[in-house]
Amino acid sequence: MRRHSSGPSLRAIATRASVSVAAVSMALRNHPRIPAATRSRIQRLAMELGWKPNPLLAEAMSAIRAGQPVADRVTLAWVTAHSRRDNWKRVPFFRRSYEGAAARAAAAGYRLDHFWLGDADGHASRLSDILVARGIVGVLVAPLPKPTSLALDWSQFSAVAIAYSLTAPRLHRASDNHVASARLAVTSLAAAGRRRIGLALNHTFDRRVNGLWTAGYLLQTHDDGRADPVLMHRPVELEEGAFMDWVRRSRTDAIIGTDARVLGWLKRAGVRVPEDIAYADLDISAADGTIAGIYQDAEGIGAAALDLVAGQLLRHERGLPDKPKAVLIESRWAGGATAPEPPHPTLLATPHPDRHHPEWPVEPAVTIARPVSFD
Repeated sequence: MRRHSSGPSLRAIATRASVSVAAVSMALRNHPRIPAATRSRIQRLAMELGWKPNPLLAEAMSAIRAGQPVADRVTLAWVTAHSRRDNWKRVPFFRRSYEGAAARAAAAGYRLDHFWLGDADGHASRLSDILVARGIVGVLVAPLPKPTSLALDWSQFSAVAIAYSLTAPRLHRASDNHVASARLAVTSLAAAGRRRIGLALNHTFDRRVNGLWTAGYLLQTHDDGRADPVLMHRPVELEEGAFMDWVRRSRTDAIIGTDARVLGWLKRAGVRVPEDIAYADLDISAADGTIAGIYQDAEGIGAAALDLVAGQLLRHERGLPDKPKAVLIESRWAGGATAPEPPHPTLLATPHPDRHHPEWPVEPAVTIARPVSFD
């Protein structure tokens, strides 16, 4: 097939690298027969010469045989389902996820286009027809406005979901490591001297992450010997009166949540933040020092979702996966004015052994150590 790109030919790259054309071809495909150092050198030279990967070479051959335009095959769909076309852009995590996916798409030779369920009058089957007519076979399902299913004709697509708001079907997904994030929030507050660390979390919102924030909180407080049911406040919706009743009853000195309105409620009640009660948010919109908490790597999550789709396309995988994969991206603690700064905010606490086991020594309440994955 004649090359129509303005980039360098394999022969030009081979001449520059002083290797064979076959070696260049294998190096650009990360073939293990080429030593890693040589692969890196060839790939670096290729990039300097203006080479860009063609992620859908196999797809292009399929398109030619089907009489379809090859260019259409490099467009991927970013599918949203909010009440208005651009409402998803108002949520920083959603917007940053798209930016990460779009940047990775551009670097890999794809184009990422936005498709709104509203353009199909809310009918998933009609949206499927629109995507197929455009020759699109790769779909990234953006975070949805609420946990729900989406009935596209999945047999037509290689697909991935971002986070957990898509409840059905079970696709490959890329997400924050919510369990580790909640554990990190607990540990950071404990390392800063807080002892009664509460969780105030909208139950409906926790469903968006499949309950994993609550799971991480329970795991860490149990391991630290701090577990207390009174310290959990998980109503269907947060409301000021019930929240403040819980604050007084629980005698909490730190709160983990996802709703910054609680800062105003505490202030109106005469509670000083962070002197009396610290606050850490599980999904801060910006690591600018205003609110302490977890800063999710939304761009990394979007890029990981793009990689999952690209891998399926290159392997000609369509339809629902037999073994759905989940790629979990680690977040980081970002200090802010609402919580004291822990001495080592990037480290997680070592889980305590069973305190009833006679052969294990008693440990202090909080031990700082390297993270351990429990997902």
